[in-house]
Amino acid sequence: MDHQFNTSQNSKAVTGSALLFLWISVPLLMYVFLVAIFSLITRQANLPTAFVALALSSYGLFLAITLPLNLINQFNKVRVAKNGLYVEVYVFRYIWKFVDWKDVLELKLLPLPDRWGKPQWLIKVRELTYWHKLISQHYGCGPQPGIVISSDLIDRDKLLDTVEGKLGKKHSGS
Repeated sequence: MDHQFNTSQNSKAVTGSALLFLWISVPLLMYVFLVAIFSLITRQANLPTAFVALALSSYGLFLAITLPLNLINQFNKVRVAKNGLYVEVYVFRYIWKFVDWKDVLELKLLPLPDRWGKPQWLIKVRELTYWHKLISQHYGCGPQPGIVISSDLIDRDKLLDTVEGKLGKKHSGS
């Protein structure tokens, strides 16, 4: 029953670009943030200017981390095993997270098509990463984390059939 579902070459290019953005923007914004803090501590800068730089760099750091990680974690490799799913997630490095079959809650058809105009699904699970919770909330599927199954996942129908078999439900569309 062990089978790995890989992502397409196109999705690898998207995640590679997001990683490049992440690893360039975070150090630059961290530098601006630390300079603003240093100037506040040493009183070398105009107080309002330093606070604006601090606030903007803090917000910039939040966006520079959240947006790429949200994008990267929408394109997960999934490996099916007898006892559950292994999902390759990115939390500042790629790791495989295990999801037991009893922790797979639901297979839900998303209201929005994927970037190729094809239907996509969300496998709702009890626990995964913070980014997967954000992804699930972004698609209006509640606070439980979700694994996006789009047409960028090679042979996704086989994965959907496997999950349906474990849940006892049928998906519609392809």
